[in-house]
Amino acid sequence: MEQEPWLTEEFQKILLSSATDNTSLQKDIGKSRNDSHLTDNRALDDTFDLNSQPIDKWVPFLRKSIEKDQLVQVIGELETSIDDNFQGLELQVIQDSQINDKLEKSINEVSNIQTSIEQNLSLEVQRFQKLLTQSTNELILQKQVFVNNKKTSLKISEAIILISKIVRILELSSKCQELITEKKFFKALQNLDNLEKLYLQEFKINYNFKFLKEIYDSIPFMKNVIKDECVNLIKSSFNSNLGKNLTEAGTKIFEHYRDEIVISWLEKRDSLHLNNFKFNSPVEISMRDQATTEEMNINNYFNLNELYDAIMIFKSLNELDDLLVDFNSEYEFRRTKIVHPITWKKNFGNVSSTPGDISLDAFAKNLTLEFLQEYLLKILGFLLYDLNLNKSTEFILVNNNYNATNEFWDNLMRRLQPYLQLYLQRAVEKEDEDNLINFKDFLGIYISILENYELDIGPLYNILIHDFSNYCELSISSMDKEFQILLNDDDFMPLLINDRNLCNKVIKICWMKEADLKLIESVNANQNDEEQFVVTLPFSPLYPMTCTLVKKVYSKLASFISTFYRHDLHSLNNILVKTIDSIFTDVVNNKIRSKLDSTSREEISQILINLDYFIIATKEFSNYMTLENIMQSPDIEISLNSIKRFKESRAYAETKLIELIDSKIYDILETVDLDWSSHEIRQDPDISIVDVAQFLEMMFASTLVNLPYSVQTLLIFREFDSLTRNLIDLLLHGTPDSISPESVLNFETDVRYLQDIIPKIFPSLKDEVAPLSLPEAQNIRPATPTTPNLNSSDPASIENNIKSLEETFIELNQCIELLKSKNSREFAEPEVRLRKYSRIKPENAALLLSKIRRSPSPGSESDSPNGGNNADSRSNFDGESNGNESKTDRFARLFRR
Repeated sequence: MEQEPWLTEEFQKILLSSATDNTSLQKDIGKSRNDSHLTDNRALDDTFDLNSQPIDKWVPFLRKSIEKDQLVQVIGELETSIDDNFQGLELQVIQDSQINDKLEKSINEVSNIQTSIEQNLSLEVQRFQKLLTQSTNELILQKQVFVNNKKTSLKISEAIILISKIVRILELSSKCQELITEKKFFKALQNLDNLEKLYLQEFKINYNFKFLKEIYDSIPFMKNVIKDECVNLIKSSFNSNLGKNLTEAGTKIFEHYRDEIVISWLEKRDSLHLNNFKFNSPVEISMRDQATTEEMNINNYFNLNELYDAIMIFKSLNELDDLLVDFNSEYEFRRTKIVHPITWKKNFGNVSSTPGDISLDAFAKNLTLEFLQEYLLKILGFLLYDLNLNKSTEFILVNNNYNATNEFWDNLMRRLQPYLQLYLQRAVEKEDEDNLINFKDFLGIYISILENYELDIGPLYNILIHDFSNYCELSISSMDKEFQILLNDDDFMPLLINDRNLCNKVIKICWMKEADLKLIESVNANQNDEEQFVVTLPFSPLYPMTCTLVKKVYSKLASFISTFYRHDLHSLNNILVKTIDSIFTDVVNNKIRSKLDSTSREEISQILINLDYFIIATKEFSNYMTLENIMQSPDIEISLNSIKRFKESRAYAETKLIELIDSKIYDILETVDLDWSSHEIRQDPDISIVDVAQFLEMMFASTLVNLPYSVQTLLIFREFDSLTRNLIDLLLHGTPDSISPESVLNFETDVRYLQDIIPKIFPSLKDEVAPLSLPEAQNIRPATPTTPNLNSSDPASIENNIKSLEETFIELNQCIELLKSKNSREFAEPEVRLRKYSRIKPENAALLLSKIRRSPSPGSESDSPNGGNNADSRSNFDGESNGNESKTDRFARLFRR
């Protein structure tokens, strides 16, 4: 591919046209020569001037070449083009005579022009050299002046710098004094350090300015002023922070807990059924409103800037130990004032803590709830201040003792604890329950605040437990008084209820037997709405009223510990259980037991019934406390000791009732006067025996009818056993040495009459169960009376009880049969003795046989009551002779109790 020429044809034409235009040069020269008005120089300049029009035409092409960076190539082509386009032009010029003439003339003119130019140039050069010399001299002078001025300027600059530094020192000194006046000591110390560095670097060696030295020498004094003022500011800070501000801060934080956090929690607890969780537990803390928590920031109550500055200042001065000495001295003095009127000592180990030693000092004299609250809130403010101070200063002021606040609090509590116990003791003495409740509420919130700030709550929580213990003590005392009133007002009669609503309340209030509930259901089912509701419950009004009081007391105690008692639940549970146990035992049981000294069988019978129900109540209350135990542990089983005490009282009541019945029977038997020498046979029992029977029948049918079936059965067996024992003793020891056979038959009639009342005591079977005949009774040979089924009153059980009761007459009937026997040697025969006289002891048999007078049969001396065979018979049976025993002694043994 052929290379494109750098010089375009159009540009070449322009160049050629420009060259052609220059042929008018000669004409211009001649014209300029003939023009007399032009000077030679102007003619020469005009001759060699180029025409601007062709040059203007070159410009676009040259610019284009320059932009394309082709100028060198264009110049090369231009030279080649000249050679090509002007080839032979030289010969043409030489051959043209006219041109030659013009060239000759031109040469001369050129020569003249050259000469003229040289002359002018020479003159100009001379003139220029003269001016150059003059300028050079002036320049040298100016340079000398400049150098001198420059030296002066440097000195002036140095002076300005020095003066600036001096002014800086003066400014720093003045600023230090100003900052000290404004109590900005750390900034003042920084300015002093800058002043000292500036003086040492710039003036101490190179200059000797007296006033600057005086300023430098004043630096230690100003530092001492700063240290002294820092200590004064710390004291001033203590005045503002450790004065009334402590009580204010403690009160505000306490009120924030009491009026906002506690109330909010109680509302949430009731609405969300979170009764198992206590205040300040993790659950409660997680549910707090964070906005309210931020309001309790301690920094909002105390300003510690002065202490921060002091620490930085003394650190900068490497005198922090001096600050600690001054700080601890002042802080100890402030603590002493804060804990006043308690005497402050770091170690309370040797201080007596018994309330008797402090009961008359200044603190004890002002020991009211208001005084304690104000004092403890002031202490709370100080504890929070101390915590904030130590944490904010990174425990520098306490030598990195991270437990400093707790140590102060523990030392204070060792001294304060006896006063708090004294306060509780006085509240108990005044029987002021409200004071104990208010103190508990205050102390509960106070402990929660301490716990949140990780302070030791052990000693104060022990006071809170002690408060609960005292509240329990007052509750027992209050229960004791109220129960005494109930006991005095009780009529010891079964509870008669003629109001259905009241009956329902009684069912809810107290615990009853299933039989009682069935009775109430039966009454409700069999009565119409128009009929009057009437039901009689076995217990007296004392029982439901006591259940009401006990439940009320338990509710009060549970409410007392429901909010703030979160720790040591085992101790609280023990106190609660002991309190309820004490109420049942020391109040209810002991006071009821004191009533057992009564001589009224009806009253003791009702007490026995009530005790039976109180045993049920204590068992049920034990189960209730087990389910509702404050430890929330399913493994805990609570059993009140009062159950055992009530059982003992019930047994004692049974014994007292038995003694009263025995005493009555004894009084009746004392009137018995049987004729043992009678020869007439009676068909009817003796009147005294009738009295005994009627008494027993009436007593079991009316007086003891409301007793539990098991108790009734026990008493029946006990009394009939006692009756038969007495009758046997009467037969053995209360009869003359000789009795008639007719009197034995009469005695048998009396005994059978007593035995016949047994079915009447069980009215449900009196028409169905016939008494056992004597032979049948004799064939039943249990070692002891059969124990009845204490929890059953069904017909089969009643029939068994009747049979068992009739067995108590077996020995007595056997004794009568022995007396009736015509053959006195039957007892000596083993087979007959085991069959007919199994219950009679040999010595008793000998004694009975010695008493019977038999009609002598012909030729038989052995049948004579005074014969030797009777004596032999007694000796054969190993019996003891009671012939020498008086009648009084025999009656004493008969009715011994």
